[in-house]
Amino acid sequence: MARLFLFAVLGQLFILPYLDAITSSPKVQVYSRHPPDSDKENFMNCYVSGFHPPQITIELFKDGKKIEKVEESDLSFSNDWTFNRLVSAPFDPKSKNDYTCKVTHSTLQLPKVVKWDPENN
Repeated sequence: MARLFLFAVLGQLFILPYLDAITSSPKVQVYSRHPPDSDKENFMNCYVSGFHPPQITIELFKDGKKIEKVEESDLSFSNDWTFNRLVSAPFDPKSKNDYTCKVTHSTLQLPKVVKWDPENN
């Protein structure tokens, strides 16, 4: 009985904190590298964080059409064993185009779509 109690306590101390990381939904932030009114060449960034398992699809769109030439960072992870990734593409923030980031992950019933908003950049 004492062994069972000890196992339960050790499980709560050492295993349970990592069970949350087994499935964790992604958080999505879409922003430009430079201020929208800057004259510098700009990039739309889609930063996806806090997800587990690591298999994820991140796509960028311009007016509903997939942007094919994107840069994708290496997959990295945080202290809590969740993962992070940055996907970016050149864009013109002064244009009237709609830019979105679509994230597909096993923890989501439907893909998460986040629109770039110059007002909240």
